[in-house]
Amino acid sequence: MHITPVDYREGIYWKRDDLFKPFGDYEVNGGKVRQALKLFETKLDDIRNKHNNGVITAASVHSPQSANIGKVAQKYGVKCIAAVGGTKPENLDKLPQMRLTKHYGCEIRIVAGHGMTAVIHARMKDIAKETGYMPIEMGELLKTNPKEVFEATAEQVQNIPDELDNLIIPTGVAIQTAGILIGLKRYNKKVKRIVCVCVGPTREKKLAGYFKDVYEDDIKNYHPFEMIAHKAPYSKSMNFKIEGEYIDDIYEGKAYDWLLKNIDYKKEKTMMWLVGKRPRTDEIEHLISEKKIIENETRNNRRLWYN
Repeated sequence: MHITPVDYREGIYWKRDDLFKPFGDYEVNGGKVRQALKLFETKLDDIRNKHNNGVITAASVHSPQSANIGKVAQKYGVKCIAAVGGTKPENLDKLPQMRLTKHYGCEIRIVAGHGMTAVIHARMKDIAKETGYMPIEMGELLKTNPKEVFEATAEQVQNIPDELDNLIIPTGVAIQTAGILIGLKRYNKKVKRIVCVCVGPTREKKLAGYFKDVYEDDIKNYHPFEMIAHKAPYSKSMNFKIEGEYIDDIYEGKAYDWLLKNIDYKKEKTMMWLVGKRPRTDEIEHLISEKKIIENETRNNRRLWYN
């Protein structure tokens, strides 16, 4: 288990799970990539033998989900489809996460003229039946190996400060949050206040369900926390640099925005958990340019060989 570091910058502690970079710089990273790798390791035989060596996922055009799955599928030589909505074919290259998803060799299918999650997921399941591909929804590993998901995050808690006044957690479907709560209890970390800043609806019921269904435990036996829904819409980008380094503009950006407005971090020992950081437009262009250079060099070498 690789334990990602904790930095201290601009008066705040930062848990750098965004530095989990199994594919290198500029590539997809973070706790959600860790989950995707574990899913493929667990399900690879089924994907290859029972699902035509293919997977399909569904995501917002702004979400890193499709790129995360696309990159891991590429690593294992698995075919991939991403079902999305709320855009047009001519706009795909203007959307960073879609451009990255295509770069990883994943086919993008626009299945709805809007971004309604329920409809997009329904179409994903239809395509899965048509192709035989394995459908991968957010938190897919929870269905088969839920403890592995939570334990992987819980282990990351061991190197955070033993005592904190505030811990701020960017929160989507609260899978990372569950693992953090487990780790705080296991490693006896003392935190006066935990705030989960949600980029969508708050997830108290879902979080309580994880503990009840997976650990047969009551969430009340773990550290108390607050869940706050950020007022900005999910797709709104909030750009912040910490000592010259950007943090994720959708999840971490909103959590940091809330922190700056509500926490006196200069007087209170505060930490923010960086779940990951989706590659930015300039980083994606670097990857694409690098790939083109390699392809051109390969073609030139072949010409020299045949000549």
